[in-house]
Amino acid sequence: MLEQISASKSEILDAAAHCFMTMGADSASIDDIAASLGSTKGRIYHHFPSKGALLAAVQLRAARFTYQAVSAVADDALPPQLCLERMARAHVMEVLRSLPYHKVILQTYTGARAKTSNAFELGMQAQVRAEHRQYAELFRDQIARGIEADIFPERNLTVTVAGLMLMLNSPVFWYQPDRGAGQEFRNTIADDLAEMALASLRA
Repeated sequence: MLEQISASKSEILDAAAHCFMTMGADSASIDDIAASLGSTKGRIYHHFPSKGALLAAVQLRAARFTYQAVSAVADDALPPQLCLERMARAHVMEVLRSLPYHKVILQTYTGARAKTSNAFELGMQAQVRAEHRQYAELFRDQIARGIEADIFPERNLTVTVAGLMLMLNSPVFWYQPDRGAGQEFRNTIADDLAEMALASLRA
């Protein structure tokens, strides 16, 4: 479930996600984030003890955004293929809605890290990884249901979930909301990627 946080903390996380996205997690500083907010570094340090802690908090919030959106539509009472289609669409729509956060996750996967990590930051990073695994289990469970029901062919679940998430996260690589894309186009992206995801599972 998405953590309930203050409006001030939420604003800081939004600004940090945007700065990390545009400047790079290694390059963006607390000074840059404070400047984008029009505030002092003290306001940020009141909530986050270090840049590494702030970066991990952005990553954790990205994971919780998608978990909340997808868990809300996951339903074992539905046929697995219909449940997965709903989950896939919800995932893509949330990625498009909170894109800066997910672009920061992409940087993490491609090697960007805070330059130093203390015990607190390492603990937060471990929490990010744990929540990513928990999120992947939502999809893993539904794919397993589909295999058991002979809707999908037998396959390695770890590889299948990884491939599925790569497809559903693909807008992070190319979607640019500043080019005037409206809600209709976002709906098309979500619908098409969900359909492609289901087709790949049936193949």
